[in-house]
Amino acid sequence: MHNSLKISLACLSTLAVLGCTEVLDSQANGAAPSGPGPLAGPPAGDSASSSGNVIYNSGNTQLLADGSSSGVLNLVTGGKPHNTDSYTISFSGVKLTITEEPVLAIDALDTSGQLACGLEIAGGEFRLVSGAGTSMIGTYSGNADQHNVVMRLDLDGNRCFVVITQVAQGTSGPQIQAPIEANGPIFASSFGDLDRLRVAWEETAGAGATSYFLGRTVISKQN
Repeated sequence: MHNSLKISLACLSTLAVLGCTEVLDSQANGAAPSGPGPLAGPPAGDSASSSGNVIYNSGNTQLLADGSSSGVLNLVTGGKPHNTDSYTISFSGVKLTITEEPVLAIDALDTSGQLACGLEIAGGEFRLVSGAGTSMIGTYSGNADQHNVVMRLDLDGNRCFVVITQVAQGTSGPQIQAPIEANGPIFASSFGDLDRLRVAWEETAGAGATSYFLGRTVISKQN
């Protein structure tokens, strides 16, 4: 594993809390958001917003696509300006289908809407979206398995890193496939403060109905 990514993974450990500060936790109160609006902090200012078919409940947040409309969810960070050169984003999810369309897009955006990097999930593939383009980095099964994603944005080094592990839904293991590791250049070289993680269905026209379930999402900055 790349050394820079090892450092970012440390931000997820309670042993390293002095080196990192959370800027968003979608389940800080022990449950998923009950609807759009403020999220439990700290820091102050975290929020969730959505459009289209998004179902909030006490478990995972569900984004639906039905061929004519789709769900879009924005998890907005608080505590800006963050004054950091490094972010770690972690989340888990379940996608019910492996069809090519619709495409599930997960993007890290700054306050100007610029992209650092993103992940596309479609057609049985995970694809990294970076300054090098869109690249297939691994595969997922059609068994509605759970993927756990850790993404690091190294703004100083102009690079993003991602590690994906997959387990049976609702379990902690064993892993059902080898871990996926990839990296690429930051898409927008002038990327600023991380403003939000945007999760959205794309290319929905004419596509069949499906759902994506987003679990706990934690975003931390390196101090």
